Amino acid sequence: GPDGGADIDGDGDPDDGEDILPDAVDGDRTDVDSDGRDADGDADSDTPDDGDAEDGLPRGCRFVAPTTGIPMAWGGRNSIDDGTFAWGWIDESTGRSVHVLMVNDLASDMNRELLRRTYPDVVEYPVVHGDSVYFASETTGEAMSRELFVVELAGGGATQLTRNGESDSYPIGGHDFVVYQATSDAPDGGWVLEYRYYDRRDGTEHTIAEHSGISDLAFDGHRWVAYTSDGYLYKFDLLDPGAGPQLVDAETPGCFGLAFDRDTGTLVSSACVIGNCRLASYDMDTDAMTILLDDPWDQVLPDVDGHVIVYEDSQAAGERYGGSMRSDLRILDRDTGAKRVVMPLDTYYGVGIWERWIAFNNYGMYGDSLMICDLVAGGHMTDDLHVVPE
Repeated sequence: GPDGGADIDGDGDPDDGEDILPDAVDGDRTDVDSDGRDADGDADSDTPDDGDAEDGLPRGCRFVAPTTGIPMAWGGRNSIDDGTFAWGWIDESTGRSVHVLMVNDLASDMNRELLRRTYPDVVEYPVVHGDSVYFASETTGEAMSRELFVVELAGGGATQLTRNGESDSYPIGGHDFVVYQATSDAPDGGWVLEYRYYDRRDGTEHTIAEHSGISDLAFDGHRWVAYTSDGYLYKFDLLDPGAGPQLVDAETPGCFGLAFDRDTGTLVSSACVIGNCRLASYDMDTDAMTILLDDPWDQVLPDVDGHVIVYEDSQAAGERYGGSMRSDLRILDRDTGAKRVVMPLDTYYGVGIWERWIAFNNYGMYGDSLMICDLVAGGHMTDDLHVVPE
């Protein structure tokens, strides 16, 4: 049965034999079913996927197993942080729907099973912060029963956080707070959508803003929440919630994407400047904006770690990003100004970066796959994590 490996040969089955254990669970990337291929789908019996010729992957890149059939089982760019990538898959080998929470240690490329939950206890939108993984789960089998949970990377059971009887999803973890989206029934029918935060210090829940008009949101893990509402950038101070939402930039509409450098608190965004989407940074204390990149067409959906930004660029598509949502993936060194393409023109979702690794969903040349790329091993970064110019 399928073991979660990539379907390299295009036969619709990610592996050809019956595994003793799914590769995603045993974590050793060896050929446990003796079908002549190892866990990365080729026949070379190598160790963890290194982007060899048989894989057809760029150097330094690897598939995350499983690569398909995982709706809501990862949290986009927030699934990679602090040396760990988190995702989930569904084990139906026993005839029951068992949701499995997995973590990948980026440095060793070892997969580890962290948690198993049998439906209706599920794992949705898992994200990493520090030593914890946050996720959403139904509690009664009804979508509106979804609450937030946390489990420590050291192991142990999951702890329920929210208990509001509403539908909580898309968590973003932090030191004292967890930011999330909440959906509840409106008195006159329909739904009420809000962004909220959970205070881990006292277990209370608080509203940041109604969802209406909000298109992007980011959390620095400590104090600031930033979001675009009706196209314009706002901030919310979790250490001074009484100040309420504050307009940051009334003149520059946002495009696609916001992300914080969690080390410095600097916000990186895609801002609409002279008709196109440009990478920009904002100082949350002063609201000052700095244009970081002014290239043709659109630069969108950034994530940042330290001095390196990963982003999508529509130049190769020759059109605005909102047309076909096709782009290549690029990195920008804020210290040196160097930039380069790391993945070719295609469709990408949820791109995140931590130190030398990026993680993303490719929907195109590699099917519908979660992938991790080591930018140093791929020749895109030096050992001191600076971008190698093209």
